[in-house]
Amino acid sequence: MKITIIIYSLLLLLIGSMNLMAQTVIEMTHPGDANLVLLVVDDISKADIVIYKTDDKVEAEEWDCMWKVKKWGFSNFSMYLSKNPNDSLMVDEEMGVTYNFMGKIYFTDKKEERGYKTPGFQLEGVLRTTTAIKSDDAKKSKEKARKDAEEKFGE
Repeated sequence: MKITIIIYSLLLLLIGSMNLMAQTVIEMTHPGDANLVLLVVDDISKADIVIYKTDDKVEAEEWDCMWKVKKWGFSNFSMYLSKNPNDSLMVDEEMGVTYNFMGKIYFTDKKEERGYKTPGFQLEGVLRTTTAIKSDDAKKSKEKARKDAEEKFGE
């Protein structure tokens, strides 16, 4: 009996850890059931975030705006998508609840277009990779911060 419980526990732990490696998303049919409520836009310039939908497990494990979207099963988070800014499901008068869009999303077929487009925009619970900005302004800012720290701390 104890061995069976240990084996089932190990299996559940293994399945759960495999799920954490990928950025999998379930699309919900009601905003109240979702972690994220997003407005789908047709113009990439109006989006806060651009997502590349993938079925490739390796790409989904990179977490860099490459999501594996599913209809059911294990996932990292769930989302409700609407193309209508006046979606009738966003207001539930009986319950006295009004849902707000958390951002604007654009789905692309080109991997190189993916990423966060609005500076400072974040989606709670969505894993993302961090990258260094390599522009000239960013390099100057880092050098200035390094010099300021050396002056302040004498190192």
